[in-house]
Amino acid sequence: MLRPSSDRLNYGNLLIPPPEFRADFALGTTYSLDLEALVGLPLALFLSEEMNKSLLNNPIVALEGLRRSAERFAILCEGGQIKVPQNQNAVFSLLEDSVFEVVLPNNCSFHPKIWLIRYQDERKQPFYRLLVLSRNLTFDRSWDMAVCMEGRLAEEAGYEAAAKQNMPLMAFLEYLRVRVKNRKKRDQISKMLEELKKVRFETNDPHYSDFSFHPLGIPGHTKQPDELFDTYKDLLIISPFLSKGMIERFKKLALSNSTCTLITRRTEIAKLSQELLEAFDVYAMKEMVVEGEEGLSGDDLNDEAYQSQDIHAKFYARSKYSQHSFFVGSANCSESAFSGNVEFMLQLRYRKHGFRIQHLLDDLFGKDEKDNPFEQIKELPEVETPDTTTADLLEKAIKQLCRTRPKASVTKEGQLYRVIIEFTEIPEDMDLMIASITGKQLVKLEPVTILPLLLLEQLSEFYQVTARKEETTVRRIIKIKTTGIPEERDKAVFRSIIRDRDTFMKYVAFLLSDNLLLSSLEQMDAERLVNGKRNVSWLQAPVLYENMLKTVARDPERLKEIERVIKLIDDQEIIPEDFNELYQIFRQAAKKVKR
Repeated sequence: MLRPSSDRLNYGNLLIPPPEFRADFALGTTYSLDLEALVGLPLALFLSEEMNKSLLNNPIVALEGLRRSAERFAILCEGGQIKVPQNQNAVFSLLEDSVFEVVLPNNCSFHPKIWLIRYQDERKQPFYRLLVLSRNLTFDRSWDMAVCMEGRLAEEAGYEAAAKQNMPLMAFLEYLRVRVKNRKKRDQISKMLEELKKVRFETNDPHYSDFSFHPLGIPGHTKQPDELFDTYKDLLIISPFLSKGMIERFKKLALSNSTCTLITRRTEIAKLSQELLEAFDVYAMKEMVVEGEEGLSGDDLNDEAYQSQDIHAKFYARSKYSQHSFFVGSANCSESAFSGNVEFMLQLRYRKHGFRIQHLLDDLFGKDEKDNPFEQIKELPEVETPDTTTADLLEKAIKQLCRTRPKASVTKEGQLYRVIIEFTEIPEDMDLMIASITGKQLVKLEPVTILPLLLLEQLSEFYQVTARKEETTVRRIIKIKTTGIPEERDKAVFRSIIRDRDTFMKYVAFLLSDNLLLSSLEQMDAERLVNGKRNVSWLQAPVLYENMLKTVARDPERLKEIERVIKLIDDQEIIPEDFNELYQIFRQAAKKVKR
């Protein structure tokens, strides 16, 4: 059930539509967000491709995924927790109408991690998939957990039961809906809400006898799950972050001769007392596992470093005689998680003869100690980890900027554009700089900040903020409501990528391909130099003619995608005249095939 060495889920595969269905609309939540990871989502949702690195690094693929998905997904995240992209790309601006920051009062955090996706078949019949995760939408390598549930419209006799079970989920969606500042996407969420009154979700496993949704921190749902905080005989807690008070609370709920196991990060153990360390069997990931992968560091975009991995799952398993419940989701074992933050948890009731919590531990730890990724900690660390670091203070300052609800405006000056940003309050005791999303030409952040002149394609509601104090630097992207961005900005972004005839023809080849990954790799091969000259043989007319002929015969509707791209670019210098003539011939042929 929980075997880290073998039972792995693929984030992208969880999003890909089932056979005979296509994604209609997807609503997601995350605490921290990586825009580069977000670009991969349309590949899975709307192009049915894995979030393959070769695809993600191809700007044409990213552009096409975002073009097709522009009105069909929304994601909400914590204000001030958007990561700065490592690779600067104008395409990120096309995400601004799909990303919505949430800022909460009293330093509480927006922390849920779910996806609710509506698919539909050719008859427009809906099919729902709900993903409840502990994972943020980033490239973090830490160990997380996810549960996938699927639902269809119930028979009319089951509407009442479906509505009752889905009520907490619907309350959570309504909370999200009002925070999505895009009318069309709010309408899509309203459509989901109406259908959820009739959708019956299934676990597809007979051992899970029942389930409950537990949103936390939203109006009408501030109460903690009763069963989680009931007395227990056996308990397993997996949580990367802790508060001492919450662990003490669970200790008091233990019945006599109970077993209590806690798996957490090594740095969090210093928060416990020796008494708690003796009351729980406490485990942390072995150092050799934590340091086992190489990657790019999180905030320093220039230096390569080892990116550690650690436990990041939030999981609670409790048993009381023959009653077993698992809680999976976003809530850490901390006071803030259950008393202030917005979180989302799924409770699964488990029934299997002879089941014990120890069976989960056997899966996690393995049969051989040398293969166990965890080690038991029996003594408190000698030096406590400080509660706050300079990086924490800088991150908090950026979040505070979001809470002041800044605004920006754009005016045209010649062929360039001036951006003026206004802040009502600026944190002190640190250096704060701001720039466009590119991060170039940083300027000091002031109550009224004027950015250097920008090109049209550089305009965006995403801005890069840099906070420095002493030797520590934190960079984040924040979204600022910006008026005056010209409507043709999106076309300018498009043209900045499809900037010449060769690139346009690559795009066409990509649109006509049956296998996007193969097409992407073929285009890379075509870029190789042959005798000092670029090899563009794949652009030759016979290949293009053959691909368009296949498209007319098999899927004439796909030609409409080429027409939409032609209208977006609308530039005779980029679109070859002979291609336009060829396209019109096949367009007429497609009409005859359709008849």
